[in-house]
Amino acid sequence: MTQYLFNHRIEVRIDNGSQSATFVGNNSVNSLEIHFESDFSNEPIPNTTKISIFNLSETSRKQIKKGAKVSLKAGYVGDIGLISEGHINAVLPVQYDGTTKEISFTFLEGVDYSNKKDINMSFGKKSYAKTMIQRIAKKAGISISKIELKKNKIYPKGYTADGNPIDILQEICEACQSSMYFRRGKLIIRDIKKGDDERFILQQSSGLISYPQRFEDDNIKGWSVQSLLQHRIATASIIQIKSKYVKGTYRVRSGTHSYDGSSFVTNCEVV
Repeated sequence: MTQYLFNHRIEVRIDNGSQSATFVGNNSVNSLEIHFESDFSNEPIPNTTKISIFNLSETSRKQIKKGAKVSLKAGYVGDIGLISEGHINAVLPVQYDGTTKEISFTFLEGVDYSNKKDINMSFGKKSYAKTMIQRIAKKAGISISKIELKKNKIYPKGYTADGNPIDILQEICEACQSSMYFRRGKLIIRDIKKGDDERFILQQSSGLISYPQRFEDDNIKGWSVQSLLQHRIATASIIQIKSKYVKGTYRVRSGTHSYDGSSFVTNCEVV
């Protein structure tokens, strides 16, 4: 492991519409102490990230407001990347023990579309799934960053979309052997076995902490992996793993990036 990998860096940028600021945490004596826990998964529901910043000035604290846009970047000096971005959904009460003041808030990765109004749309005979997805998303006000279906299913008898738009979109995706999920704040529809090739090899020299552990969940088999925090690992990342017992190319399905003041790690499941 090269020494620079231990020199971590965290950047939290907040824009509340009238003011913006970037808060930085690293190993230097005078930097801010920033902790976080950021989940990611292969689901169409936004994951939650919690961030805690210690001993902020009162002026800076007031910039942290519900609804503000926030992005979290983390990594190491010379190698930092986006972990997640979204909008603050809750600012938690300030914790103060007499010497340390902790400011915490949570934000949702992307936009929560689960409470969108029900829709009722009809599609004619021989309609294509991709066209239906695009029209349903437009009607419901759902922004989809990418659509890459494994199978662009044709509906010979047509289709009636009646109900919650996210549920309907998910049903169509499953029929097309594809999945819908958030990746770094953007909603994506893609072949469930495809992803973003990070061209990254995870091994002991690049951060792998321990031997991957086998898991089986609902007939899905894979490996649970822990490494030093690696921003390249996100939902649908394609990575190579090289360890004593596990070697191969895998797709990331879920995980957590976190820093608690001592452990700067990424835990994930790959299949």
